[in-house]
Amino acid sequence: MPARVTIKDVALAAGVSKGAASNALNDRPGVSETTRQRVKDAAERLGWSPNRLAQALSGSRGDSVGWAIVRTAKTPAIDPYFTELFSGIELELETTDLSLVTKLVADREAEAVLYRRWASERRVAGVLISDIDVDEPRFEQLRELETPFVAFRSTTAAEGAMPAELRVTSVPEGLQVPTVWFQELTTVATLLDHARTFGHRRIAWVSGDPSKAAVVLRERAVDRWSGDNGVAVRTVYTDYSPSAGAQRAVELLRSDSPPTFIVFDSDIMALAGLSALNASGYGVPRDVSVASFIDSTLCEVALPPVTALAHPVVEYGRAFTRRLIQQIGDGTGTDAWLEPPTLVKRASVGPAPAPAR
Repeated sequence: MPARVTIKDVALAAGVSKGAASNALNDRPGVSETTRQRVKDAAERLGWSPNRLAQALSGSRGDSVGWAIVRTAKTPAIDPYFTELFSGIELELETTDLSLVTKLVADREAEAVLYRRWASERRVAGVLISDIDVDEPRFEQLRELETPFVAFRSTTAAEGAMPAELRVTSVPEGLQVPTVWFQELTTVATLLDHARTFGHRRIAWVSGDPSKAAVVLRERAVDRWSGDNGVAVRTVYTDYSPSAGAQRAVELLRSDSPPTFIVFDSDIMALAGLSALNASGYGVPRDVSVASFIDSTLCEVALPPVTALAHPVVEYGRAFTRRLIQQIGDGTGTDAWLEPPTLVKRASVGPAPAPAR
């Protein structure tokens, strides 16, 4: 069966951008009459026709997907995870007539202003929400703006179950939040079970900002594993910056009860922590083993290479986007559960050092 002709195909045939082709085919301003006719001729020649999603967008909504990202120490410019997530979103949008509008904003207040502007200008058809807060304002904001949205959320519940006691983010009464779910409990256990097999009984987890739901849920998952396995795991917080990761690593090793295994919440912090430990005279994995919750090329090229969890982030981006397309089209669809990461074993993990005499 031949692939459906998309607006991207029409744009390529007419020699214009995807946005210009959309304006021309929807009789919106922004293109000359000559260009408009050239685009329509290309569409007719290719046999292009609007699909149900495009019809849902007609008149009342924009033809873009919005993704606002608050600038922090995890900004996309330095975070490979964001880059891969972005790639997955774009790959999924290639099958539609939608384009992606990504904006960096200073804080949640600026993000709310952006959403209001997008709604008033009919700029976007829907919004992707990531980095969910414990005290999350965006669900209610977007409901009031009547803007479809999907959230990327963490959970410690089993697939298909969501008991109230496992939620950390409040949801406005009567609102169903379309979601793609990431399972923290089994993911955390994969990494900590690996530490236990090497005899580690004092473990530290260098985490992120406790105002984020994923950070709180990850700590709950860590605490549950600790209780189930009788192994001490200490969680410390950071702002996700490399400097914070480095500082925490050295502080932990200089404490009265230093860990023999440190997990960093990101690849960037893991690399910074590894460098700081080496500079301070600690051997990895001779004195302490190091692992990262997120894998990337950075972990592969480190000295020693860092054990990490490989997340299929591009597919996460695609699933995230597919769920939003469902919401934009007819509001149907079910929540998606994301594929769990796999453990990549590298030289940064070794046996727990013998207790000092």
